[in-house]
Amino acid sequence: MPSTQRSLLDDYSSQLGALLDRRHTERALDGARQKAERAARMAEEALEQAQAAERAKTNFLANVTHELRTPLNAIIGFSEIIETGPPAADHAAYGKYIHEAGTRLLSVVNDVLTLARIEADKLELDEQVASLAEVLRASVKTVQNDAETKMVAIAHQQEPDQLVYLDPSKMKQAFCYLLSNAVKFTAAEGSVRISARSEPGGLVVSIRDTGCGIPAEYLERVLEPFGQVEDHLTRENEGVGLGLPLARALIGLHGGELALTSEVGIGTLVEVKLPARRLRDTAGSLS
Repeated sequence: MPSTQRSLLDDYSSQLGALLDRRHTERALDGARQKAERAARMAEEALEQAQAAERAKTNFLANVTHELRTPLNAIIGFSEIIETGPPAADHAAYGKYIHEAGTRLLSVVNDVLTLARIEADKLELDEQVASLAEVLRASVKTVQNDAETKMVAIAHQQEPDQLVYLDPSKMKQAFCYLLSNAVKFTAAEGSVRISARSEPGGLVVSIRDTGCGIPAEYLERVLEPFGQVEDHLTRENEGVGLGLPLARALIGLHGGELALTSEVGIGTLVEVKLPARRLRDTAGSLS
């Protein structure tokens, strides 16, 4: 081959090699850039989640502090009056205030401890066959006084009773959280309706209220521990925001699910779904 042709071929090969190297380098750089961008997005999302969790915990601690301080101040104040003041007919009323404040304080502490036990996987179920109607009636009875005080009607739609295999105390506690929440956020003359129905996949207990409702963007947040729509500076109702998360956790221990739908100004629907394996017939066997 003539030297001139060989030289041209060498030059062409050299240029082609350089071009291929450049394209390979560009692809490698582009791949590295995409990986870096993905890593940056993941880091940003992780940072946002960490910041949101930190804000939620900060708000939770502020709410807990408020909820603990208020009844403690009442207990200390009225007990000091009884201790240092002259005997008076008002002492019975003071004792009532102290009892109410102590009960409220114990409720907050118990909720926090229950959540801690669930998260530590230390809460065990005492399962047995029970009447669903009786569990619901006991739950309604627990919140009935609060409902009557607020003039909120609780209606329990009567259905053929269903035997269920569960922990009656824990499930009653879950329904109490849900009913208390419904009553708390329902205005006077409003209503809370309870119903149950069987489905192919199991049993569904519905609790529908005519309360203020929850904005769509907050539906997931209120189901998470430490999550509340309002903070301690703006909220009008008592509580530390553990009712819905605790109810969902207790239902989850039974293999069930909690579904929440709501419309602002219309009300909220909570559906408790228990799996078919929890159902029993009148003889105590699987339905």
